[in-house]
Amino acid sequence: MQRDEYIKSLNLEPHQEGGWFRQVYASDEQFYDEDSKGERFYYTSIYFLLDDKNCSHFHRLNHDEMWYYHDGQAITIHCISPEGKYYAVKLGKNVAQGECLQFKVPKYTIFASEVTEPDSFCLVSCVVSPGFDYHDFELLKKADLLKKYPEYKDVIYRLAQD
Repeated sequence: MQRDEYIKSLNLEPHQEGGWFRQVYASDEQFYDEDSKGERFYYTSIYFLLDDKNCSHFHRLNHDEMWYYHDGQAITIHCISPEGKYYAVKLGKNVAQGECLQFKVPKYTIFASEVTEPDSFCLVSCVVSPGFDYHDFELLKKADLLKKYPEYKDVIYRLAQD
């Protein structure tokens, strides 16, 4: 399948951080999460699709997020750890070339993702535990990131919102 077929077949909608998504699952039960100071599902899961013209902008969650590769070209996940260390991981099917089929973005990590192959897309699933809630989501601004991490200006200019 191609990008538009996935978007239509999976009923994906635009996501505020970039790309397209749809929540597919949430646990049946909820609990009070001390980090969030509120009720959260034990987990939530989405389909998430990016293409070479639509990145996922730098953001941060207060919970771990697992990424699972499904189809398309590899996607690069750019991370800045809570300690300020930059690293990147390629999620894709070419395991022999160093790509991962799944990857955990640790809580409080600032991260963005992109597909760099021209005219391509990548379909993944993302699971957040405790479950995703917009109260636990922070979309970071370019100016703020540049002040704190000027050494990463190239990736920040490319993947952070104004």
